[in-house]
Amino acid sequence: FDDGTEAVGESHIAEFKKGTDKRIRRVRLIPERPPALPEALEAINGADMIVLGPGSLYTSIMPNLVTEGVAEAITRSDAFKIYVLNVMTQDGETESYTASDHIEALFSNSGAHLFDWCLANSMAIPAEIAGRYRAEGAQPVEIDDEEVYKLGVGILRAPVASWASGYVRHDPDRLSAELLRLYHEKSHTRVYM
Repeated sequence: FDDGTEAVGESHIAEFKKGTDKRIRRVRLIPERPPALPEALEAINGADMIVLGPGSLYTSIMPNLVTEGVAEAITRSDAFKIYVLNVMTQDGETESYTASDHIEALFSNSGAHLFDWCLANSMAIPAEIAGRYRAEGAQPVEIDDEEVYKLGVGILRAPVASWASGYVRHDPDRLSAELLRLYHEKSHTRVYM
C-alpha cells in the first residue's frame, strides 16, 4: 500500500484496506513473476483482439499481468487491445478511483502500455441502486477523459451495464456486441498524443 504496509493473500487485501484511505500501490505474486503457461502466451500471440477486464482490478486482472511474459506478450501484440472499465468502484480495492486511476494502476504494475482503448459504460445507474452501492462504499467510476487521454488511451462509451439482478454488472450480450463493433471499427487505429 502507499503507506508501506502489506497484505498477503487475495482474500485479505480488501478486508485489510477497508475503512482506510490508503491505496494499493503494487501487486506481487508468491513466487514473484512465475512463468506464464506457454499456451497462454501462444493465445496472446495469435489473438486478433485482447480484452482486459472487467473484474476486480487488483485481485482478478492484475495477477495475470505480473506473471512473467504476459504483459510483454500483450505489448508486442498487434491485436486490437481494449480495457473494459468496471462500472462501479469496489470497496476495499478501488474506492474513489477514476478511470485514469484504474489505467495508471494497470500500466504501472505491468510496466507496460498495454492497450490504446478503454470501454466505459455510458448508462446512468438508477438512484436507488446507486444509493445502495454508496452505502457500501462504492460508486460509479468517474470518467476523467483528459487524464485518461494523457495516458495515451482513448475513452469509448457504450450502454453496457445491467442491474436487472439488483447488482450493477456488465450485460454480457451488450458488452460482447459492443466489443465486436469496436473491433471492426477501430482495430487498426491507435491513440496518438
